[in-house]
Amino acid sequence: MSQPMVDPLHGWHFAYCVQGFVLEPNPTLLIEIFASSQPLYPYAQHACRLLLHCYELIRTRLGLEHPLKYDRQLRVFLCREGKAGAEQQRNLIYLYRVSEQMPPSEWLRELTHEYGHFVLPPINSFVEPEAWANGDLGERLLGMWLLNALKANQIDSEAIMGASASSLSAYVEHTVQPLLKRMAREGLSPVRWRSRKRDGYEEFLALALYAEQVYGVERLGRAMRIAGGVEPNDFLNGLRESLLEPPRLKVNLLRNPSWLLLPGGTRRWRLLSPREARLTPDPKRPDWVKCDCQQRTVWLQQVNR
Repeated sequence: MSQPMVDPLHGWHFAYCVQGFVLEPNPTLLIEIFASSQPLYPYAQHACRLLLHCYELIRTRLGLEHPLKYDRQLRVFLCREGKAGAEQQRNLIYLYRVSEQMPPSEWLRELTHEYGHFVLPPINSFVEPEAWANGDLGERLLGMWLLNALKANQIDSEAIMGASASSLSAYVEHTVQPLLKRMAREGLSPVRWRSRKRDGYEEFLALALYAEQVYGVERLGRAMRIAGGVEPNDFLNGLRESLLEPPRLKVNLLRNPSWLLLPGGTRRWRLLSPREARLTPDPKRPDWVKCDCQQRTVWLQQVNR
């Protein structure tokens, strides 16, 4: 740049910038990545490419956009200064104390986490591990989707900051799979859900990730868009409404038996296929039903709509 960019929070100077555009049909500036020194410029290029992929995934799968109040523009600052970590404020993301020695997986985790804070609807009220859970949700959703894209040869390692498929697989296995398995095995725990500590934080993540895997990205995206509030219960109500919108619901079972959120329970839903599947209501949780089925896909239909 002919003149260094002065960032709005700290007044630090950034001499290098990478811009990311979308074509729709005219080029529209979406992302700017600022670096304070030339050695960080390649990382700014990779970060811009990564976030453009993330934008496309969030837009096409969840139906979400960058906030219009910021003209859809996101600015990311790669800083040598500050305390190691990252933060997001408004349409600004800061990565602090970055260096060429940072592992690719750490670059990927920090960027997807803060991007989740920026683009996903906020879920608040937790006291630990942090107040807002949308960053962790974005990090884990995008981790799964980017891994699938990498395995399908739709992207290469450079598109995810140079991270390897093995490191990303290990991340998903460690941070996503245990939550999915627990939700399939037990369903939603009212005790964990009411907690504002780590138990409640992780129960929200588990439910959102489970919704994506079991009911599909369209139902999850719809739940996010109609939640209407920032409390975990707002998301749960949005998910209930989302599941009730289609007269027929396709469900992907993660295990047998598997617990399912079906608003209204067995009074409202009946099995279409396969014929041998069975639904067993939970008397203590009216919206949760245990599904026994040897096959991995079940179709249900609403009755008494």
